[in-house]
Amino acid sequence: MDTGDELIALELSSSEFADRERTEAFHQIYGREILKLEIEPLPDTALQIDMKLRALPGMSVAAATASPIFCRHTEAMIDNDDPVLVFNLDGTAIHNQNGHETSLGPGEAVLTTNGLPGTATNPTTRRVVTWRISRALIAPLVRNFDDAIGRPLDRGNPALSLFLDYLGIVNERQTLANAAMRRAVVNHMIDLGALVLGATPDAVELANMRGVAAARMRSIKTHIRAQFGNPGLSLDSVAAKQGISKSYVRRLFEAEGTSFTEFVLNQRLASAYKMLTDPSLAGRSISEIAHQSGFNDISYFNRSFRRAYGASPSDIRMRK
Repeated sequence: MDTGDELIALELSSSEFADRERTEAFHQIYGREILKLEIEPLPDTALQIDMKLRALPGMSVAAATASPIFCRHTEAMIDNDDPVLVFNLDGTAIHNQNGHETSLGPGEAVLTTNGLPGTATNPTTRRVVTWRISRALIAPLVRNFDDAIGRPLDRGNPALSLFLDYLGIVNERQTLANAAMRRAVVNHMIDLGALVLGATPDAVELANMRGVAAARMRSIKTHIRAQFGNPGLSLDSVAAKQGISKSYVRRLFEAEGTSFTEFVLNQRLASAYKMLTDPSLAGRSISEIAHQSGFNDISYFNRSFRRAYGASPSDIRMRK
């Protein structure tokens, strides 16, 4: 699976085809050619599949909602041996591969492969996320890799939620705007995927330094951006939310040449600046804007704002 260094984004939908030809047209154009699957709606159901596909160097992520269907990956369709992690978000499914039958409910996952024939049945409408990765990149990092194919994953593995949360980064075009960042994200995903599947000791050590740190940092920043207006946001509350120590949070920010306090302050100042320059908020007082941005102390807000923007909040508001 070679996409070069580019980010490829595709959206597939059975709604593109007329009702009377939907099943065969979707099956031929997308099922056989792209997904490498024979796809059939279950009896007395209409085919409806909507999918978003994101591909990075060596890996791809697909998020799909599908009506009740039966899928078959045949010997004739095998053209690679890439493993595919299947995460069942909603609905139910039954996967058969490598001599194993695995029933999935919401929140459960299974490791499959493009290198073996197999089937999957969705008795209900299903939401699913899949992660396809080059076997050469992941297999050496996992203990007993081939034995895991077709088996359910341990849903109690803490790496699973971290992996799924970090997967969302593939939709952030600005984050993935340069080739170096795209390659870094692939490495982080490989680290997290290895932990999900059962990493070797060396892979665990590397993952903790690289993929886990990146995923934790992304999750922390997402939480801060959602909560910066809360004056109670603190190092203690963020560490507790993440289930990690305060010292670990500090080290993550230090590795980026900043601090927790500085990052939170910058988020709050940026929010205040945006509101001060919004004509629709002209009637809102500066003190109100400061409080809504998470500042309890107006004097501290004014000093910090002037340091950051070289002008007072009043000056910025007058310039707009």
